[in-house]
Amino acid sequence: MGRVAPLIIAVLLVVTAYTGYGYHQREAELGATMNGLLEVSDMAIFCLEDSGSLGILLESNVSDDILRERLGRYTSCSMMLRKASFSIYLANNEERYRNLSLVAADLEVYFHATMNSRNPRKLLSENMETIDEISKELGAILQGGGAKNLSDERVGRLFNLTENLSG
Repeated sequence: MGRVAPLIIAVLLVVTAYTGYGYHQREAELGATMNGLLEVSDMAIFCLEDSGSLGILLESNVSDDILRERLGRYTSCSMMLRKASFSIYLANNEERYRNLSLVAADLEVYFHATMNSRNPRKLLSENMETIDEISKELGAILQGGGAKNLSDERVGRLFNLTENLSG
């Protein structure tokens, strides 16, 4: 019995060390994953911030093909933001990231529908003021440090703005 107790203690120490190492390894992987998702979100926000330039394209009377190309880019950026922010939400259960994914989904639907409409110029003209406001809010997110510093208030404003898009 005197030899068994130290052996059991040694085995428990090895198991504990292995479990602790595995836990810290998973934590490091989760941190790296979260950083990657936040960077993807910031890149998508940076892309979508440029959506205010659609007004310049309208004023310059560019072709519908050029408008559709740009709308396709914003559709892709919206989809990227939707997926990344929802993945962040699944990892940390912070409601602001779920709401950001809903904002991105609204943008994705709007840009895709406008891109495929018979008259994208008309739909853009009707919504340009709202798109400009969305662009400014997205720029403010980037100036505030990006998606990792996202506030509930800013996401709420974005949500209200995207709900106003018609198409």
